[in-house]
Amino acid sequence: MKNYSLLVVDDDKNNLMVMIRYLEKHHKPQVNYEFLTAPNGKIAFEIAKKTKPDLILTDWDMPLMNGIEMIRAVRQLPAIKETPIIIVTGINDAAEDLKLALDAGAVDYIQKPVNKIELNARVYSALQLYDAFRTIRLQKTAIEEQKKQELGSKTLQIYEKNQILSTVKSRLENYLLDLKPDDRPAGKAIVKLIEQNMHHDNEWDAFKQQFDKVNPQFFKVLEEKHNDLTISEIKMCAYIYVGLGIKEIADFMHLEYGGARVKKTRIKQKLKLPADLKIDDYIRGL
Repeated sequence: MKNYSLLVVDDDKNNLMVMIRYLEKHHKPQVNYEFLTAPNGKIAFEIAKKTKPDLILTDWDMPLMNGIEMIRAVRQLPAIKETPIIIVTGINDAAEDLKLALDAGAVDYIQKPVNKIELNARVYSALQLYDAFRTIRLQKTAIEEQKKQELGSKTLQIYEKNQILSTVKSRLENYLLDLKPDDRPAGKAIVKLIEQNMHHDNEWDAFKQQFDKVNPQFFKVLEEKHNDLTISEIKMCAYIYVGLGIKEIADFMHLEYGGARVKKTRIKQKLKLPADLKIDDYIRGL
C-alpha cells in the first residue's frame, strides 16, 4: 500500500468534509490517503510550501486567495511547482473557465456536487500520472549522471595518458642527449611516435563523443553565437565548459602553460565579453 498526502482546500467546511469522507471510504485498496486542509488559497499555499503534498484538491471561489491564484503561486515555486492540482467548482463551469483553470496549471477539473466515484477516479489517475512523471524524471537524472561520470572518466583517461606520454617523452629526450649522435635516430623515431600519439585526432573525437551525450546543444549554441571560432578555440571552450583548469587545458591541447593562458585571453576578446565577465562563467552559461 502506498501513502499519499492530499491537501484539500475549500472555504465551505461541509464541502471539505464531504470530499475527505468520499476519499477515505472509496479509495482504491492499494493506496492510503493522509489529509491536510485549508480554508482558502493563501493558507493552502503556505501549507504546501512547508509540507509538499502529493496532490492538491482545491475549490475555485475562496476569500483572500482563490483557487486559480493559489495554483499560479504554486507553479512559481520550484519545490512544489510540479504538484498535481485538481480544481473543484460548482459555479465556474463554462468552457472558458475550464481553459482558464488548465492554463493556470490545474491538471484536472471537477464540478460540484462532487460524485464520489468520479472524485476517487480523478484523484487516483492524477497521482498515478505524477508517479510516472517522477519515475521518468529520476531515470532521466540517473542517465544524465551516468553520462557525466562517463565524460569525467574519459576526460581523466585522456589526461592521464597524456601525462604519462609527456613524462616518457621528456625522459627519453634527456636520455638521447647522453647518446652519441649516431645512436640517436632510433630514439628520435620513438619520440616522434609518442608525439603523434599525443596529438592524435581520435583523442578529441573520443572526448567530443562523450561530451555530446551530456551537452547535446553546446556546440550548436556556441557556433550560432560565435561562428568565427576556429576548431582549436572551440575545443578550448569545451574544456572550459567541463571545468578544466588552464594547466589541464594546456596538457590536453599540447600547449605551454603561458600559451594556453594567452589563447584563453584571445578567445575572451574574440567573444567580445565585458572585462568583468569571466570567460568560464560565460561558457558554462551557454
